[in-house]
Formats: sequence, C-alpha cells, structure tokens
Amino acid sequence: MGFVAGALPGEEVDGEVEEVHRSFWRGRAVAVVAPSPDRILAPSEACPGCDWGHFEPSAAREAKRALFLETMQRIGKLPAETFGNLRIVPSDLAYRIRNRFHVDGRGAGLVLGQFAGRSHRVVPISDCRAITPQTAALLPSVRDALASCDASLSELATLEEPAGERRLARATLGDISKRQLATEGEAVGRALTPFFAGVKVVDREGRAVFQTGEARLALQVGGRAFLVSVESFFQGNRHLAGTLLADVGEAAGTHPGDALDAFGGVGFLAAALLDAGHSVSSVEGNPSAARDAAKTRQRWEDADRWRIVPSSVAGFLSSSSRRFDLVVVDPPRTGLARLALPVAERARRRMVYVSCDPATLARDLAALLPVFEIADARLYDLFPLTHRVESVVTLVRRAGAS
Repeated sequence: MGFVAGALPGEEVDGEVEEVHRSFWRGRAVAVVAPSPDRILAPSEACPGCDWGHFEPSAAREAKRALFLETMQRIGKLPAETFGNLRIVPSDLAYRIRNRFHVDGRGAGLVLGQFAGRSHRVVPISDCRAITPQTAALLPSVRDALASCDASLSELATLEEPAGERRLARATLGDISKRQLATEGEAVGRALTPFFAGVKVVDREGRAVFQTGEARLALQVGGRAFLVSVESFFQGNRHLAGTLLADVGEAAGTHPGDALDAFGGVGFLAAALLDAGHSVSSVEGNPSAARDAAKTRQRWEDADRWRIVPSSVAGFLSSSSRRFDLVVVDPPRTGLARLALPVAERARRRMVYVSCDPATLARDLAALLPVFEIADARLYDLFPLTHRVESVVTLVRRAGAS
C-alpha cells in the first residue's frame, strides 16, 4: 500500500517514493498527469500549511470518512459496519484560533510563515484560508515589527478569541547567548505589544525572559468562559468547538454520576460533563493547562462538582483505585497505547473516546472492544484543508464484562 502526498483519489500522477516500510510506502506527486474533477488548485497554488487545500471541500470530507473507515479496518481489524451511519460534521473555513508560525532570518531578511511541504524551509504565508481574516491582516505588520528589532527568533505562537478580536502571542528566541537573552527578549516583546493583548517571550528551553499584558484570554464556548494561556492546548476550530462540546455532553449519557476526564486540559470537556449533570475529576499533567483549569474553575458556579488533579494520567491511575460511572479521554495523537485497558477498567458503564488520530484510535479500539461495544461514532472536520479529522466514539460496557 502506498500514500502519495499531493495526489487525489483516482488521479494519475508522476511521483517519487520517499519512504519504504514493511507494510506501506510514502511518496509525493511531482506532476499531475490526469487531474481529478475534485482538484480545485494546482499544487503550486496551495498553502503549504494546508496539505489538502487543493481538494474540493465536500469531496475531501467524504475522503476523510473513507480513510477513517479504511484505517479502522487496516489497523484495528474493525469492519465499517462497526461504526454505523458514520457522519462527518462540516466546518466553515477561516477557522483557526491557535496558530504556530515559523521564523527564519532576521532584520530585513526575516521571513514569518510556514514550513514548505515536507521541508523546514520557511515560506511567507499567502492567502491561507485556514486562519482568520483578522490574523491574516495583522501578519504583515507583525513581520515588519519583528524585522525592525533585528532579533533571532524561531517561532511565533498565537491564540485568539473565537470572534477574532483579541489575541495572545508567545515568541521563541533563536540561538542567542545568555547575555543577550534579556535584551533581545525585551526588544521582541516590545515589538509585539501593539498587536497583542498579552506577549510572552521565551528562550529555546521555554523559559520566560519577558512577559507583559494579559496571561490568559477568556474564550467563550457553549455559554462558558475558559481562561486559556497561549501555551495550553485548546480546540482550535472556532466554528465547531461548541458543536463538539454539546455532542460530548450528549455522549456522556442521561444518567449523571461520577466522571473521569482523562487528559482534561483546561477543562473543555469537563464543561460538557458538568452540563450533563456529572461530578467531574479532571486529570491533566501539563502544568500550564492545569493552572488554566484552576483559574477557570474559580469562575464557574458549578465548580463544587469539578475536581482538578494536576497529574499525568499514568500517575493518577497508579495512585488511585477509584472507579467512575463514565470515563472521557482526549489523549494526544499518540493515543492511549498501554493505558487503554487500565483507563477502561475505571469505567463502570460508559467511555467516550475523543481522538484526532484515526491510526492510534484504531489500535486502542481493538484493545477496548472485548470489554466495550460501540454505541455511537461521529466525525468532525475540525481541520478543513488538511487530511486530519476528529472523532468521538461512545463505548458502553458489555453485559457481564468485568
């Protein structure tokens, strides 16, 4: 089996093989010989940050659905009918509230943008349909401000409100001597301050060398405000965050009880569980996210039903034998792996698995399905213009399963 970057289903292309593995190979399209009717851009016209930017959106969603089911079969040995009438929720474009821009050069030669496809060469952002209009309009001025301070930078991360009006920035300095850190950090921070509600400048190890303005934004989703810093993960699609929140609340079931929110982040899915009537224990090992969750908790009227445990999930499982009526997991792309069964053992009735990576989800479901059965599965196009897709799978414990 082969995967060809830049090619659409049914196209004839000239390609190059770049990686060969035991069960598959990867390559890239060099030229399109016979284009698909679903191709809307030539490869040279697509934004480098949007690997499916050349794919007609509705056709791309159907391709994501097909690839999801193929991955479930290939990796998890789970046939398509296991997932029922699998639908995929569409998204508008200009969706990203979290961005990571790369920086190359300094002074007049500074480039602020994205890596070109399959490389570490930074190219300027041009007509990216994923970022908000407000951010797109701001970037040229931000680039000029960074160029004017003549500092060495490697990255600029941003977080903005769903409405796109206010944003935070974190700039990462490049290879700078210790004696220059404070001077260049302040220069970068002052250059960015006119454009952002809060600015943080860090060295290559992530240590802060300059900070000014607000440390967190209040992101409004589903009637709740989440206090989020630029370091913390938050769902990046401003159009579908509310839908995802509501659907996880629905998946949590109509019988409130005790819920474990594993990989709880800043409390995004805890909100869905609280809205569904559960008492929630959120476990989060990232210090920034755990601090943000604690700040958010102070603002919520139902905070007495929300406990935050600043710990890795593995650490929590080793220190507590407590079981819960419901377990919700939203792991990183690496999935649960060896934690799949230990986490599942804590769910008396139901488990909801939120995933951004079909391959690791398929692996984990194969381990879980002897104990659980799938009650519902849904896909969300949280990352339009890319090959990525989000899924929510609701599992119920099989009768007689211990």
